[in-house]
Amino acid sequence: MPLITGETVQRVMRDLYGYEISDADANAIAHSAGAMLTLAGHLPSIGLGGIEPPFGYPVLLAEATRVAKSKS
Repeated sequence: MPLITGETVQRVMRDLYGYEISDADANAIAHSAGAMLTLAGHLPSIGLGGIEPPFGYPVLLAEATRVAKSKS
């Protein structure tokens, strides 16, 4: 599993968003994110190679477009 630590999560939340979270929450987020990234790497082996991971840039763009359309 990719190494994502609670400390890394806390630093990103603080530096990018100015948000403080507890050690327990940061560790839970790191564990979930690490598992998601690991599983996303296996998508091609089960015939889902064209699917982007949830945090992939194309998925973020599609979601932003969807949200913008729903607001107009």
